[in-house]
Amino acid sequence: MARPSAADRLLRLLALPAWVAARPGVTVREAAEHFEVSEETIIRDVEALWVSGPRDAMPDELVDFDALELEEGRLRLTTSLGLDTPLRLTSQEALALQLSLRVLADLLQGDPQAASQVERAEQTLAGLLGHGRMEQAGGAQEAPQALAVVRRALALRRRLRIVYVDAADRRSQREVDPAQLESDGSHLYLRAWCLSTRAERSFRLDRVLEAEVLDTPATAHRLARSPRARAAQRKREKANTDRPRATLHLDRRARWLTEQVPCESVTQEEDGTLTAVVLGRDEQWLVSLILSCGRDLLGVQPPGLAAQAARAARSALGAYERLGEEG
Repeated sequence: MARPSAADRLLRLLALPAWVAARPGVTVREAAEHFEVSEETIIRDVEALWVSGPRDAMPDELVDFDALELEEGRLRLTTSLGLDTPLRLTSQEALALQLSLRVLADLLQGDPQAASQVERAEQTLAGLLGHGRMEQAGGAQEAPQALAVVRRALALRRRLRIVYVDAADRRSQREVDPAQLESDGSHLYLRAWCLSTRAERSFRLDRVLEAEVLDTPATAHRLARSPRARAAQRKREKANTDRPRATLHLDRRARWLTEQVPCESVTQEEDGTLTAVVLGRDEQWLVSLILSCGRDLLGVQPPGLAAQAARAARSALGAYERLGEEG
């Protein structure tokens, strides 16, 4: 017989108080039958819960069962610390699970039996969401509108054009080669190769404002495979949202610059000029970059950064003039 895992016991420890609270005086035998374990295991679980509570809690601040009834083989919860309420999925968690089931159903199309089980689970979850029985957390969310378009692009192996808003509320248009859909337990993500950044990116689907399947076939790219590598990639992307940015309008002659500095996106305008969103180490680095562009720079956003660069240029010019006077 396989040894029960720590995860199985943790789930049982979390469920037992709520189950007993709904059935005061239930017998240890009935609890053992319900959780499909031995009576000795239920006793050990109760003993573990007896010493469970907040850190540095006093004896009267711990989960408690009636000791006299336990001696008679019965269970009665006297202090629950909130564990008497059954664990429920929030609407966001349920939505993420539902979307993950849809993706899994696509992957299991070759296995009718498994696909049928996933479909039943999805229908059950959808029914719960539809009847509002899930706990609301910050308001229920609708399924991302881009999901159907993304799934179509994956099925056809076509390139996508998306309008995306990142965590810093910056909007950008990108073309991506989609690789797969995945969930982190809270949100659904599209893993793809971004042509603007020439790197792998994960796009949260609820932040995709528009999505269009292009006629261009998607190119296969070598993407990070391990969950650890993907987590590291997301961590880098999150760190990038905190870095200062500048939007530079450049003459076509400045294309070399976009190939030498980190750019979040580069767009060629109809007149041949370039619009580049540049990631800076800090604002001073961006000011130095702006000053180095010379005549190839046609415009800068945000205006505050342009003003800093102008002040720095005037200061440098003043220093040169003073040196000339002293000479």
